[in-house]
Amino acid sequence: MDYEYTDKVIAYIDKQLIERYSRLKSLISFDELNVLQEVNTLYREIGVIVRKSFLKLANRVYADNLRKRAYRSLEEQWVDNLLNSYDPVSKYVFSHEEDRKCARLIEAIIASDTKAKEIDAALRSMSYMCRIYADRVTDEAVMQAYIDDEEEWVKWVAEKDEKTCTVCHGRDGKIYEINSVPSDPHPNCRCRRERVSLWEKPKKQPSPRK
Repeated sequence: MDYEYTDKVIAYIDKQLIERYSRLKSLISFDELNVLQEVNTLYREIGVIVRKSFLKLANRVYADNLRKRAYRSLEEQWVDNLLNSYDPVSKYVFSHEEDRKCARLIEAIIASDTKAKEIDAALRSMSYMCRIYADRVTDEAVMQAYIDDEEEWVKWVAEKDEKTCTVCHGRDGKIYEINSVPSDPHPNCRCRRERVSLWEKPKKQPSPRK
């Protein structure tokens, strides 16, 4: 599993974000009532784009990693559940943070004399959050495929380069039960979870005799 398609989805989302935040900047002289309306519209549009993109990403990754012939599509609810749950990596809930970003931008535009800079900052913040969650969607779709294939174990494979953290280095090659895999230790972690070969699988401990 690699993140090539994930990066394409991130690039697409970034393009859509730039277009829509730039459109907002073109309305820089609007009044307070229009600020509320335009920013709320912006974040509704972004929400639709992001969720559709994440669903497409999830299904692509899921299909690429599923071995069973009985293929099923991941549904919108799968993505919604992910975006409405707490993420231990970002340390927030996507949908809640989405609302907070919208409210903060409204306040900033109304109060600031540098409205264009506030919009640029909001764009960077939203782009960063989408990048974090695109990685999470990718990882969770892989794990969903493994679970549906009834795998019991997965191996942590670190993305080793000069930026690899000590935690990821320490986990490299370790085998975990599929329901006990630790979360990424930091945002933008590109470590992978891979299937465990037959000879790598830990032996199950025999049940104690009564």
